[in-house]
Amino acid sequence: CSCPIAGVVVGSAIKGEVPGKKEEVETMSRSISDREDEPDLLDDPEVGKLFSDAQIDMIRSEKRRWTQQREAFEHHRRRHELQRMMLQTRSQFLDGAAYLEGQGPANRFGNNSHFFPFDPTKHVPTLALLNPNSGGLAGADILAIARKMPYFQSRFFSIVDVVLDRRRGGLMDIFREELNAAKDEAKARGIRPRIISGGGDGTVSFTLFVLFAALCADSERGDEGLADAGNGFIWSDQELAEFFPAIVQLPLGSANDFGHTMGWGQKYPGAQYVGGGHTHKGASSALEELQAWIEAALSPDSPVVNFDVWGIMPPLGAEQCDFKLCELGGERGWDPRKWVDGQRQLVMKPAKLPVPLFTCLYFSAGFAAYMTARFQINRRKHPLTNKLEYVRQAVSILLERPPPQLNQGLDGVTVSFEDAVYFPPREDEGNEARHYREVGFLNINWQGGVAHGADRTPFYGRLCSSREPAKFNDAKMDMYRLKMRSMFKNPGPMYLTDKMKGPMSLKFSGSRQTGMFFQWDGEARFAFSPTGKPFSINIKKILNIPVVLGPEYDARVTGNPENGLKAEFAFAGKLPGEQEEVRRRVLRCVRGELNAELNASREDISAAGFLCQED
Repeated sequence: CSCPIAGVVVGSAIKGEVPGKKEEVETMSRSISDREDEPDLLDDPEVGKLFSDAQIDMIRSEKRRWTQQREAFEHHRRRHELQRMMLQTRSQFLDGAAYLEGQGPANRFGNNSHFFPFDPTKHVPTLALLNPNSGGLAGADILAIARKMPYFQSRFFSIVDVVLDRRRGGLMDIFREELNAAKDEAKARGIRPRIISGGGDGTVSFTLFVLFAALCADSERGDEGLADAGNGFIWSDQELAEFFPAIVQLPLGSANDFGHTMGWGQKYPGAQYVGGGHTHKGASSALEELQAWIEAALSPDSPVVNFDVWGIMPPLGAEQCDFKLCELGGERGWDPRKWVDGQRQLVMKPAKLPVPLFTCLYFSAGFAAYMTARFQINRRKHPLTNKLEYVRQAVSILLERPPPQLNQGLDGVTVSFEDAVYFPPREDEGNEARHYREVGFLNINWQGGVAHGADRTPFYGRLCSSREPAKFNDAKMDMYRLKMRSMFKNPGPMYLTDKMKGPMSLKFSGSRQTGMFFQWDGEARFAFSPTGKPFSINIKKILNIPVVLGPEYDARVTGNPENGLKAEFAFAGKLPGEQEEVRRRVLRCVRGELNAELNASREDISAAGFLCQED
């Protein structure tokens, strides 16, 4: 583009003073205006001979004015373009009710079902991120109801669609707009907004990822509401502390450990009424239970408490982790291993998202992680069949010989806290890691809908004494270690736990072509070193987040939820430098930078000597 205003001014300025130069100077003026990033031509001594100082000042003044006008026009154009794109996306988003209704034969809550009207003077401003595929498509049924209701139709989102549509003007922008609106509404009433996280146990980490992605600043879109507030996010530290949404867990998965612990149920509301078919009576009862659940989620009387979030971080002083990750491959069925060179061997494949950072529920290495990795290949559509699949894979592992890619038991694994070695215990007495099947920690006091923990005590005290349970906001890991006979010693599915302050370092040493499975919040990965060198997985507390307790919260299982501190969001760390380290890691995660750091390529997998599944 050219600058006609500057050309006219220049022409007027030289009229009668530089004969025969008018067209030449007008061309020069346009060139000056068009080359914003190049050196100013008026600084050239040869060019300066054509004009007086006053004329040069006038040209520069007009150039600045024209540049400002052009920037204002461009800003207006971009804003108008963004509004048009977002209106189109929002229209498609609101028209999604028909699509959601078509996901199943009929809505289990009734095809004419509805929520109660949202009362802005009574209810807490709330958004929702639901997995439509969870709960045997119960998530899709709930989203379909929300699409018909004022307020809910704009605030209830498919978490899958939001993550997949992060383009400018896409669904992530719509979610961000609603998140900002909820913050403003809550601020006006002096309360904290909420967000319903609907899905399996891994959804809470997924929800945190989406929240941080929505709040992540973007320098290229600073004029579109994504300007950096000085911390890498569009909200200031004070806004994050006061208005980061408190999480409500809607149990739509198989085990639903998080929802169970927080008092929101072990099954989705109304599940018991629709198991054998969507009868009218069953749908009506299920809807009543769902409405009561939503009412409790939005009620200001439901208490908000603190919750610890742990995270996998690089070793102290390092910028990156020293291991790579992949997923277990192979065929669906009892045994995913492949017969190669006279023995059954594991087949690996590049890992998909998410990358491990947020650990909200539990972490372990060993048997349960291997079982979860095999389950991921055989995942079913219904919660009950998923539970049966876990059992099938556990039985298969117990009946098989360990593949050559895995050490015997936890051989090669050590766990330490600062200078204290936690695992293997009593190693100086000959106690070996290979005799153990699992080591890990609980953050919540349920795992797999069956196991929970309490402080370690002598055998006689396990039956008659009251022991401290695993707690989710005491800034401590409830560590456990298991052998095959632990169930008979503990007794039952009660883990003997040891409260330990982080950070924790889990180190693995093994020969080349070996590694270990670990799982966090029910998601499994295989960790290895491409060079065969020892590596470590380091975990520390990284966040304090607010969560909402439901009407079924049982203090007998999880203990007193009040830890004496105001419920708020914060990056964890005793020193500002530690908090900044966490902040940078979170930003790297939502920007996708951890994918290349942690996830192994097909070349990495092959170079380490593992079989790599073909595309």
